[in-house]
Amino acid sequence: MRFIESIKLQDGKYLNLVLHQSRVDGVFNKYNPRTKSPTLEEILPQLDMKGVFKVRMIYDVSDGDATYDIEYAEYIPRKIESLQVVQSELFDYSFKYENRDPINILASRATADDIIIAMNGSITDGSYFNLAFWDGTNWFTPDTPLLKGIKRSQLINERKISEKSIKEEDILSFEKVSLINAMLDLGDIEVPTDQIIT
Repeated sequence: MRFIESIKLQDGKYLNLVLHQSRVDGVFNKYNPRTKSPTLEEILPQLDMKGVFKVRMIYDVSDGDATYDIEYAEYIPRKIESLQVVQSELFDYSFKYENRDPINILASRATADDIIIAMNGSITDGSYFNLAFWDGTNWFTPDTPLLKGIKRSQLINERKISEKSIKEEDILSFEKVSLINAMLDLGDIEVPTDQIIT
């Protein structure tokens, strides 16, 4: 089984490596507890480059030694101005599996720039990002995410966002939503809730 870890490299420095390492360790603990997970500090290339880069590690969790491939590219965020809520049956994406077929199928149904996934009426995530909703005073992230992302965990630890049950019908009670992941900070990409198709 293959997994992906996408890590932000900014001006030659890897960000949130402790949280990334914890997630990789969790994958090995679940899927191959007899094999020691790779140490990211040791295997990631030293890239002394100015700017923001996305470093992508694709790794295989199977019996025997772990194998991995690392690639990197300058990061240019997508332009996302509209979102569409899509309904989904339950599926597991608690780790960053390389196989994203269930999410890709959902994304193909949308006419907006990207999607918000709802399961049993509860808001979960977007296609490549967690969500943080602004009510005019505070930021809230759904307490039912498909994936507990790196940036989401960091922002919760820093008390910049709080977990909350968010239903589809609650969306318009917020002013906007920020899309967050390992590459995107809070506020980098924001979509007004009147640009969300429900």
